[in-house]
Amino acid sequence: MARLETPVLPSRLFRYRSLTRSPEALEEEVDAVKENYLYCSTFDRMNDPMEGYFRPTSAFKGDANYKHTLRRIVGVKTNIGVSCFSETRDDLLMWTHYAGNHAGICVAYSSKKLEAGLSDDVSLVRLGYGDAPPLVSSSEAQYADRAARKILSQKKLNWSYEREWRVLGPVGKVPIGGSLAVTDVYFGSRVSLQHRQKFLTKIQGTKIRAYSMEVDMYDHDWEPVNAAAKNWESNRS
Repeated sequence: MARLETPVLPSRLFRYRSLTRSPEALEEEVDAVKENYLYCSTFDRMNDPMEGYFRPTSAFKGDANYKHTLRRIVGVKTNIGVSCFSETRDDLLMWTHYAGNHAGICVAYSSKKLEAGLSDDVSLVRLGYGDAPPLVSSSEAQYADRAARKILSQKKLNWSYEREWRVLGPVGKVPIGGSLAVTDVYFGSRVSLQHRQKFLTKIQGTKIRAYSMEVDMYDHDWEPVNAAAKNWESNRS
């Protein structure tokens, strides 16, 4: 039997965020970056209405305790917090869907600092994609937490372009221990100058690099917009 290898963790993971979803959005995003935490929502707040479905195997369905076990899994699943990331900062659909039609930001995290700084009750998973919801066997169902995390680690194949990773943990603020995990902040091409300047002012004095998306017809590039990014780019050239 072949050995199943774990996914290779990319050096950075990217989190697309809107700055216009509410009057408090900018302050919330700055706070999460500077205070080194993630905000995890429940799966039913995700934009995919097919999120969280699964298929019990025939053996599991025929188990005498099926309904009780099913309720336990659903209860656990409902209380797991989800924070979503991508392997890329350059997906234009994700800028549209998750970053306020390009008026938001994309936050880059050091994957190693993220992995090391999250507590033992938190999972960092690479999403799988399929044409059918994940199967849960009777043996898997005996461990409700494990079964629930498996269910929340797969989406329909149509979403595979997102190249998604997830943090699964408590609902609400999840602290990242150790040093600051955020390495870069990328501003969308339609971000307001006021929002950009406020964000830059708030992260001044940190080592976080900041870039702005510059659109050129059907292409785009990243222009450094703070001292940390300009020094970084200068040293690379």
